Amino acid sequence: MTSPTRPGINLWAQAARPWTLGVAISPILIGTIIAHTEGGIQWLAALAALLGGVFIQIGTNLANDYFDFKKGADTELRVGPQRVTQSGLIAPKTIKNGFIASFGLAFLLGIYLVYVGGWPIVIIGLLSLLLGVIYTGGPFPLAYHGLAELPAFLFFGPIACATTTYVQTGSWSTPSLIAGASAGFFSVALLTINNLRDYEEDRKVGKQTLIAIFGRRFGVAEYGLSILTATLLPLVLIFTNPDHSMIGITGITSLMALHALRVTVNYKESSELYNVLKMTSKLQIIFTIIFMISWVI
Repeated sequence: MTSPTRPGINLWAQAARPWTLGVAISPILIGTIIAHTEGGIQWLAALAALLGGVFIQIGTNLANDYFDFKKGADTELRVGPQRVTQSGLIAPKTIKNGFIASFGLAFLLGIYLVYVGGWPIVIIGLLSLLLGVIYTGGPFPLAYHGLAELPAFLFFGPIACATTTYVQTGSWSTPSLIAGASAGFFSVALLTINNLRDYEEDRKVGKQTLIAIFGRRFGVAEYGLSILTATLLPLVLIFTNPDHSMIGITGITSLMALHALRVTVNYKESSELYNVLKMTSKLQIIFTIIFMISWVI
């Protein structure tokens, strides 16, 4: 462990884990493109939702870095990307101030969204902030008790997507819930790969993820189900919204997912799963772009 110094932009960027931000951005972009065809984009609301989602994700990442260090879940044996608190690059107090500031910025953006969307946004916003903290913090951290998948699915999936459409159109959208579920399954897929990679270390420190409880085979199955459902679920929209039948093009991404799934099924060393993490993140970006284009043509 090195002695922490005053962190610069590069260190904060490392702590924020930019490769994870797609899980926050994707449902907002999808919800906005659906709003475009259901009444029109409200750019200020869309931007506030996008920035709010990003700050919640960054705050969650920083809180995760901080609380995992405090609980001893991050050690020098860690296989994945370097954690800045555990490695001594940034002092714990500084990281704590960072996630408080990030959640604070999300809260300020949420005030405008409440003004636009009313009391439902108050409930959703406060729950999002609360879950960002208790994911790894508090007396009953969700990630330590096999309860991380459901909030990851809901709040980076159908809730984020449908709420984004709602604050722009004033109504809740079934297509946003369905498409948002795809984004949610991507979030679960990324969470699964992280937990599969950290399987050995999590078991040693008592972090009871679902994979630590049920084993590696369960993790491989969970990833496969999540990634294939994420890429194939929009096909339902062909039947529920026939005016947008070109959305079927998104099914192409299921073929792209097969390579990542094959690597996951056959991996020997946990370090191999870091490439799967990057592939899954890129796949979500590709999926989001294809969805947005195919929804409007």
